[in-house]
Amino acid sequence: MKKKLTLFATMAFALMAAAQEVDETFQFVDAQGNVVADGTTIVVNQLSEEGQMVIPLWVKNTSEERAAVGMYETIDGIPNGTWQTCAFGNCMMLTKNGYSPKSIVPDDYYADIQTEWIPQQGQYATWEATLQIHVFNIDKQKRFGVETEIVGTEVIGYGPKVTVRFEYKNASTIRGDVNQDGTVDVADISAIITVMANSVGSGFPAATTADVNGDNVVDVADISTVITIMAESSPQ
Repeated sequence: MKKKLTLFATMAFALMAAAQEVDETFQFVDAQGNVVADGTTIVVNQLSEEGQMVIPLWVKNTSEERAAVGMYETIDGIPNGTWQTCAFGNCMMLTKNGYSPKSIVPDDYYADIQTEWIPQQGQYATWEATLQIHVFNIDKQKRFGVETEIVGTEVIGYGPKVTVRFEYKNASTIRGDVNQDGTVDVADISAIITVMANSVGSGFPAATTADVNGDNVVDVADISTVITIMAESSPQ
């Protein structure tokens, strides 16, 4: 009986390991070409001039072989607006969870995913979507006597997954944005230091923006809070 339990446990661990294995045929990468690790959370809090919140991700084929690929997009938390995905050379609008366009791409494929949430203007919201690369089999079909390759229906590999947290807020209400330029960065730390040195909020929209932690005092604790916000907003 003990041997059976040990065998069962071994098989269970093997199945778990297989289920967690990530297919690395394709990788998400950033603008500099650095790999974005599986499980990363990306924060998007900037609205483009076109009114879009664009996901700053690229996809790279690392296999050195042609491959069929699609991206499964979980968007059931979308609060308003529309969702557009132009991955792998084609564009489409999604209204519920589903795949981006699928395509057979070359061995040197490297392109941005051109996927964005287009919120309704002024309808501020924070929500999350997930994107996961799926690798498909390549099928063949014959039409008018000509045989061509098409993306098959079988998922042969589950690639990396990322979570995208959208933070569409009024710039003046972004926590930690002391100088109210729409971003939380080192400039806000400098702004806090200036407020501390002058003991007043001179030169800033409101002295209270420097009181990031809300304890009615502008001090080093607010700097620590800004650093924490910056860390949470950076890709892991």
